[in-house]
Amino acid sequence: MSAEGFEIRPSQRRLEQPRRVRHGIKFRRKEGLEDLPWHADAFVRAAEREIRPDAKVMGMEYALAGQVANYTVSPGVIEAAVQGRGVRPYQVRLSARPLSREEWDRVIERMAGEAVFAARLLTGEVPEAIEECFTAVGRSLVPCDRDPLHVQCDCGLAQPCKHVAAVAALMAERIEVDPVVLFRLRGLDGERVLERLQEQRTIQASGSSQAHAAAGDEEDTAGLPPLEQCAADFWRPGAGIEDAEASTGAEHVPHALLRRMGPSPMGGKFPMVGLLASIYDSIRARRDA
Repeated sequence: MSAEGFEIRPSQRRLEQPRRVRHGIKFRRKEGLEDLPWHADAFVRAAEREIRPDAKVMGMEYALAGQVANYTVSPGVIEAAVQGRGVRPYQVRLSARPLSREEWDRVIERMAGEAVFAARLLTGEVPEAIEECFTAVGRSLVPCDRDPLHVQCDCGLAQPCKHVAAVAALMAERIEVDPVVLFRLRGLDGERVLERLQEQRTIQASGSSQAHAAAGDEEDTAGLPPLEQCAADFWRPGAGIEDAEASTGAEHVPHALLRRMGPSPMGGKFPMVGLLASIYDSIRARRDA
């Protein structure tokens, strides 16, 4: 019997719980939403802006129980199906305005000015300073007050609801391990961002659209002797100072060592030779400045 004298039957208790989902997506982060990386934490705060405390708690319970049947991230929108007490899952939609082509051009140009962005993105990290590149064009990578995230759910409850909170928790977990998903939400796939960033760095460094990854081409090394033929003469003294002063200087070959060594055996989206060449260019530019 309850405090009011009414009996709560087991069937009534079952109705209060959401319908279970087979193979639902479960939130597995042991720390919950604590100690998230800066971009994941900012995303959750944007999605749960003005959420009721009880809806936030219930949303985490839904995420832990695997009540999110599926979700997809496309340019400008995150769509998800969250199973509640109803027969059909509720449809959740989190939308953010993608950057235009012109805005992406300006962001990529600013990102290319710092070698650290390319290096960190290649290792799967998104430095917080990258937001400055978006702020400069009046936008933001992670949704915020000036570049917001709009949330919708057809459950009929006040927004943001527990279903939105469940999706936000799963997205935060994904952002932590796959941060470039934020680029896709803003309209450009993470791999394409890296490609365009590398192209822009090459243009800024040499004024050419040819990538440094081609540094080991045969036509560039045709006039150089094979490396194994030079090993025996490595420790032998070269020409004297008087000979060096009298001789004409040899033509400078950029990234000569990288060209001699050839392509890196390491795999990945971008060759290691191209990344090192870009870093060398940035160091030389700062030294000569």
